[in-house]
Amino acid sequence: MPAITASVGKRCANRAADVEIVQELLNRCIGRMSPLRPVRVSGFCDPRTLELIEEFQRRVLHDEQPDGRVEPDGRVMWALNAQVPAGEPTLDGVALPAPAAQALLAALKKVGLSTATITSASRTPAEQARVMYENCVKHGAAHGKALYGAAGDKVIDVYSRSKDKPKDEVIELMRKKIEELGPARVSRHLSSTHYVFDVDPASIPSTKHKAFVSALRAQKAVSKVLGPPADPAFHIEMPRKP
Repeated sequence: MPAITASVGKRCANRAADVEIVQELLNRCIGRMSPLRPVRVSGFCDPRTLELIEEFQRRVLHDEQPDGRVEPDGRVMWALNAQVPAGEPTLDGVALPAPAAQALLAALKKVGLSTATITSASRTPAEQARVMYENCVKHGAAHGKALYGAAGDKVIDVYSRSKDKPKDEVIELMRKKIEELGPARVSRHLSSTHYVFDVDPASIPSTKHKAFVSALRAQKAVSKVLGPPADPAFHIEMPRKP
């Protein structure tokens, strides 16, 4: 059972290792706090972490005036552990909205995996431009074009024409092109109609890759799954419910 050495939350010690434990437990209980999204496991007790602590106190412990604190031997810590059955899988990396997290956790559980690392989720046009820029720098424009359709190719063409300019200037030009073309046409990660996220293949044992993909595709909520070698990551798409 996870344990902390000092208090976490408002006006607390907030030791990094303790904060990470609380953040992980909160994320594993996120289904009790929908539509709130999981918090990034950072070891930093930020406003989102405090919000989840207080919401957990309201919804699970029925505290009318939550104090936003988790004590090592207190009722909040006990309740957090009680909500998480032993052996349940966990998620690392980029935080996911609750519906996406639940689908991924269900797939992991079905295949008997303990964890997965999310490398990417929904992006802004600026974030997408940065990702595309860094991919082009690392692997070349041709590699980038292999990952995208016609609209994405036009964004990469902006990189090719401008790559000798300062980095920030090139990324801004790419962002403007994304906005001009229509963000969702460039990448599903920019979609307002779908949850889209990527899972690091290295976090899934190679012997389980096929079963992992099958477990995801078996879920009605999942509309598309891509994986290596067609895609560098496990790429999952889920329509957002109206």
